[in-house]
Amino acid sequence: MKMQKLGGWALIVLLCLVAVYIAVVVPLTAYYGLNEPDATLDPARMMAAYSGSTTTFKVLMPLGILIGILYLLIALAIQERMKAKAPNLMRLMIIAASVAAALRLANSMNSISGYASMAGAQDISIYRPFLAMANALSNAADHAWGWAVLLTALGALCTGLLPRLLGCVLLVLGILSVIGFALPTAGAAGTAIEIILAALYVIAMIWLAAALIRKPEPDAA
Repeated sequence: MKMQKLGGWALIVLLCLVAVYIAVVVPLTAYYGLNEPDATLDPARMMAAYSGSTTTFKVLMPLGILIGILYLLIALAIQERMKAKAPNLMRLMIIAASVAAALRLANSMNSISGYASMAGAQDISIYRPFLAMANALSNAADHAWGWAVLLTALGALCTGLLPRLLGCVLLVLGILSVIGFALPTAGAAGTAIEIILAALYVIAMIWLAAALIRKPEPDAA
């Protein structure tokens, strides 16, 4: 299978994984009261959630490893499309995607061992730094992937090898992802931002997947 087609299908799989993750995590967090501000940094609540839904946690945590692999496949497909006309941008994009993949892997391995240890600990308060680190790794991975999306957008707009409107959508999505750590996460503003990001992400990724699958070979230079 051509690299670009493989990357397109990797995008579809990534969207499916994200959809499954949201479908499982949203009711889970609501059930255990983890949707309140900073609730995920409370060791007692997180231990209660892990103890009450151990199987769910054990299934979800390794997903980060698979997501990291998908990041790399997608990045390699995009690089193949645009490397002839934007080699430097594509090199930087591969670096950003690799960093995002490594952070996803680190977060998954950290979570797999950390939550299991926390569940049997005598003093769970010592696990607050672990929860803060897990949150930081996840945000850092999102930030790095945002740079990969932003560089993809710049490559698309500079080379014309992807639809221009798609490039503009990716540009907005990339900027919002890069500065996401500084945006409000609570209240109506935070909810609105999350909805906008989610809608843009789904639209852009489906569109990009279709472009890669339908036209696997790059345009002639």
